[in-house]
Amino acid sequence: MHTHHKAKQLRSQKAGNESHRRQWLTVRTSRAGISMILVMFALSMSLVLTYSFIQTQSVLTQVTENGSRRDLAMNAARAGMTDALNRLNSLEWTGVNDQYQRTFFSDSDGDSTYSISFETIGDSIGSVLELKVHSLGAWTSAANSNMRSEYLITAKMRLVPRLAGRSILPGDAAEATDQTANSGDFDQIRQYALFAETGSSSLILDPCDRIDGNIWLYDNLVLYEDPAWSSSVREEFLEDVGKRFVSIPAGSSSLSEATVSYPHPIAGSVTYYDYPSSSSRRDLSDLKLHWSTTNNRLRIPSSDFSAFSSYRLYEGGPLYQAVSLNSSLYNVTLKPTAANPLGIFYRSGSLNVYDNVVIQGTLVATSKITFHGKGIHVTSFNWKGADGGSLVRDADRWPRLPTVVADDIEFIRETQTTLEGAVVCQGDVSGAGGSVDYANVSNITYTGTATATSIEQPYSTVTLQEYRLLDLISANGKYAIWLETTGTGQTGATGSWYPITGVDSAHQQVTVRGEIDIASPTGYEIKRHKQELTQIRGPICAETFNFNRLDEWVLSSSYWYDRKQKWDYDNNLRRYFGYSELGFSEWLENPYNFTGWGSYYQSYGLSLEPTLHIQHLKDQEYRWEPPLFQPFDGGETTPELSGYRWSLIDWKETQ
Repeated sequence: MHTHHKAKQLRSQKAGNESHRRQWLTVRTSRAGISMILVMFALSMSLVLTYSFIQTQSVLTQVTENGSRRDLAMNAARAGMTDALNRLNSLEWTGVNDQYQRTFFSDSDGDSTYSISFETIGDSIGSVLELKVHSLGAWTSAANSNMRSEYLITAKMRLVPRLAGRSILPGDAAEATDQTANSGDFDQIRQYALFAETGSSSLILDPCDRIDGNIWLYDNLVLYEDPAWSSSVREEFLEDVGKRFVSIPAGSSSLSEATVSYPHPIAGSVTYYDYPSSSSRRDLSDLKLHWSTTNNRLRIPSSDFSAFSSYRLYEGGPLYQAVSLNSSLYNVTLKPTAANPLGIFYRSGSLNVYDNVVIQGTLVATSKITFHGKGIHVTSFNWKGADGGSLVRDADRWPRLPTVVADDIEFIRETQTTLEGAVVCQGDVSGAGGSVDYANVSNITYTGTATATSIEQPYSTVTLQEYRLLDLISANGKYAIWLETTGTGQTGATGSWYPITGVDSAHQQVTVRGEIDIASPTGYEIKRHKQELTQIRGPICAETFNFNRLDEWVLSSSYWYDRKQKWDYDNNLRRYFGYSELGFSEWLENPYNFTGWGSYYQSYGLSLEPTLHIQHLKDQEYRWEPPLFQPFDGGETTPELSGYRWSLIDWKETQ
């Protein structure tokens, strides 16, 4: 039993060991599989990481290459912009159509270049002097032209022309100017209020014509010959005008130092090319006018009308087209636009201008312009906006084109016309005169002091310094304000009429049609406006001038003899009673001396109050024709100042 039991235990133990061994082998086999899997996973991860590393290195290499190409394109664009801006400020720049391409860098891998172009903006009048400069830098592979990298730089620039009278800053010089040179003798001609190039009777003036400023005449000045008065009556009148309106400073005997007051017919010196006749010299002496002769024969340059029909604002700038006109203008306001920034309005042929025409710009006709209507106002563009603020830097210094350019000009007697700016006529100027015809409104007169500020051309705001009941004044141009000014040279105290087009009683202001700036209070007078009046505020040139007189001055010789006899009689009475004598011209102004005459004489007498008034009181820079600007050529003396001057106002880079 015992033996059997022991053997049984041995078999049992053996069987257990076998089972344990099998289990161990199973576990061992399982562990080996896991190890293999781990090894395979590790190998797989290693391959993935290796591939990722290789791929990352490839991407990094590509990024580096792309960055290098981009840098080559960017550097080319920047070099191109530097080149373009240098070119823009030099005589090499050929204008807004200038385009070119240059190589910046080249090697076996490829070429980097820059392409330059210029783009005008011109979406408003204020931006017509601006342009965009584009510099496109590019790198192109030598092996594959489709492999390309680009970089764009755009600079926004504004032309800042060097103007006469500007402040000279470092890097600038007074002799540098971007203003276009005027043709022929125009720079000398425009210094005169009136320039008459030819004619045996270069200038014909009659009563109620007035010129503020110096005049240049080829030949004789014909004065006050339309009235049918005798030579003695005429001489008496001229002598009285000279005594009454000309004053010479104490201690001086020279007429060149005299002050000539309004409304003397000529407030300035007279320069003759031909020696004046004896009768002209006597008239000049009676009127106490200073005169001289010159050997310098000045001539009006020939007008190239095509320079106005299509034009450039600056040489190299974009081309603009003038607005074409029909044969007549009526009830219209014309202003500059971005497409016509100088406001040139052009007629091929003759032009008739009728009522209510307001032009801000330049009126051009290749033949004759006739001014017929009322409420006409033409003024050359002054580069100011609606609030009077400058659209450009130093707008007051900017040169202007003439206000009117024509072959002949006529002012119908009954017209009411104001021209502000230079007037250029290749032929003859005639007409004006009219009569003293006032608007049919209440006869109101206000006086005091006022200041004036120009706003949107051609209007200004006048501020009264003393309270006045302005609600009584209509704002339709039937009332006008006379603003006193002081001219240069011999002009002395003078002034001009400005029709009132707006009334602000609360602020004691009136809006007037006309450009005027007066900072310190000056004298004014508000009255009914003359309905027949021609005013030219700027220099005028033509071959000859023949201005009319008021019809009321054309009296028979017997009537003039009667007037002089009555004047002599009144002065005898004044002497008898111890009163000072009256001059003939002053006596004629008094309506009470025309008792029994017509209503006109009993209302106004015979006054020299002008119905034609030419004034040249401001030395404005006028250009003969477009363009206004051209690049300065400094030559060998100041080559660094050559070209235009541009200001950077924006910079943009695009990858």
